Amino acid sequence: MTLGVALALLGAALAIIVSGIGSSIAVTKIGSAANAVLAKEPKLFSRLLILILLPSSQTIYGLTVAFMLLMRIGVMPGAELLALSTNTGLAIMMLCLPVAIIGGVSAVVQGNVGVTAVSLFAKQNKTFGNCILIISASEVFALFGFLISMLGVLFINMYYYPVPTEPPPLYTPQVYYYTYECIASTVCNLNLFRLVIRV
Repeated sequence: MTLGVALALLGAALAIIVSGIGSSIAVTKIGSAANAVLAKEPKLFSRLLILILLPSSQTIYGLTVAFMLLMRIGVMPGAELLALSTNTGLAIMMLCLPVAIIGGVSAVVQGNVGVTAVSLFAKQNKTFGNCILIISASEVFALFGFLISMLGVLFINMYYYPVPTEPPPLYTPQVYYYTYECIASTVCNLNLFRLVIRV
């Protein structure tokens, strides 16, 4: 495994980890607010569950980018692992940052909006559709980051070079030939030098 492959795997890990952390924070916030509502009105569970799960889409975006990246570099079973250069691996890692950072931040913000949307829905049950639209508004930016990362991972030209399994031989026939020529010319020059000195 080369350093480029390690950097690419780090990018895939960041895509799922950062977006997953943001989604988990948002789901926890909205779920806590929904529990207070369910204590009074248990019949609203199905609709509140939809509101709770809305911030999970950022994790799906990160998971999709990470899965596509693993397929391209050959990590999946039956595929040949590419020997990526360091520059290519660094570029791939940078392409994974939009879905990671934008997805994670937008998920946290979406959780804050979701808490107020749950309180609004608890007071007026007819505003369920409006609550979904309000919560989904901040997800548009995560979708932009997902598109940039996905297109970058799909269409980046992954230059690779073969990794030698065995070290090259120290001496080849061509090297022996050049060595013989050098020794022969040196001996001839020494003989000529001796003749000149004698004369």
